[in-house]
Amino acid sequence: MKKIIKICILGCGGVAKLHATVARTLRKDLRLLFASRDIRKAQSYNRSYKGLGAFGSYEEACASPDVDAVFDCTPHAFHLEHAQLAAENKKPILIEKPVTRTLEELTTLSEVVARAGTISMVAENYYFKPVVKKIRSLIESGAIGDPLFIELNRANRSQVSGWRSDAEMMGGGALLEGGVHWINMIRSLGGPVSEVIAAQPSRAYEKVAPFEDSLELLFRFSDGSIGKMLHSWNITNRIFGLGLSKIHGTQGNIHFESNGIFALMTSRRKRFYMPGLFDIMGYRGMLQHFAECVRHNTPPKMSLARAQQDMEIIKAAYNSLDSKAFESVPG
Repeated sequence: MKKIIKICILGCGGVAKLHATVARTLRKDLRLLFASRDIRKAQSYNRSYKGLGAFGSYEEACASPDVDAVFDCTPHAFHLEHAQLAAENKKPILIEKPVTRTLEELTTLSEVVARAGTISMVAENYYFKPVVKKIRSLIESGAIGDPLFIELNRANRSQVSGWRSDAEMMGGGALLEGGVHWINMIRSLGGPVSEVIAAQPSRAYEKVAPFEDSLELLFRFSDGSIGKMLHSWNITNRIFGLGLSKIHGTQGNIHFESNGIFALMTSRRKRFYMPGLFDIMGYRGMLQHFAECVRHNTPPKMSLARAQQDMEIIKAAYNSLDSKAFESVPG
C-alpha cells in the first residue's frame, strides 16, 4: 500500500482554496495541513478542507515531523524565503508560479535547495494539461507534418488588487504573474525558444497591472518554426473566458480552445478531441506527480531548471520592449 503524503500549504488565500479543493479528490495520494501567519485562518482552512492540522507560522510548519512536504502558496515575493525554510528542515517543496520575481532570486533559490538535497518542483499546472499532451502526441506522430506556425491566445478582463497591484511585490507585469503559464505551454508545444520580441500598444489607456497588462509576443523556435502569443488582462472577452488557438503544419492544422476544452485536427482526416475534461487545468496531474516524487524521492518533471527557461523568455521579452528588436534566449 502506497504511503499517503502529508503536504502543508503555506499561505491561506485564494490559490490555497483552489489547490485544497483539488487535493480533497486525491485522498488516496495526499492529505493536507495548513499554515498561516494568522492561526485562526489556518484553523478555518483546516476545518473547511478536513485537514490534518494547522500551524500559526511557516517556521513551525516546516519544522513539524507531521509534515512530509510543503506547498508554498504565498505571493512569489516570499518564495525564496520559504524555500530556505523548507531546505533547512529537509522538506520537499512545491512552489506556486511564478517561482520568483527575478532570475537572480531563482538562482539563489536553486542553490539553496541543491545544497540541502531537497526535492523542489514548480506548481506549473499547464505543463500537466491533458490538451498539451494530446497535441504533442499529434505533432510527434507527424499527423500535421512539420509545424510552421503556433498561435496561442489568452485574453480577458481581469480584476487586479492586493499584492498584484504592488509593483515591488510583483517584480513584473501580467506576463510574469499570469503569462508564465502560457510561456510554459507554448514551449511545451513548440520546443525550445531561441529568440523573442514583445510589443505593447503605444496609445494611452488605463492599465490594470504594474508595468504591463497586455503584450503580443513573437517567438523563433530552435527548430525554425514561429510562434505568436497574445496575453492580456485588459481585453474584454465576450465568450466567457474561452479562446481559440491554432497550429499550422505542412500537412494539416490543429485548432484548439486555449484553456484545453477541445482540439480539432484538420489533416488528411478530421479528428475532434476533448481530452481530460475531468482535469482540464492539470491540477490533479500536477499534485499526483509531486506526491509521487516525494514518495519515491525522484526528481520532478516541472523542475526549477525548466521554470528558469520560462523566466529567461520573460526577461528577454521585457528587454525587447526597450531594444525594439528580437532578444536571444540563453540555452
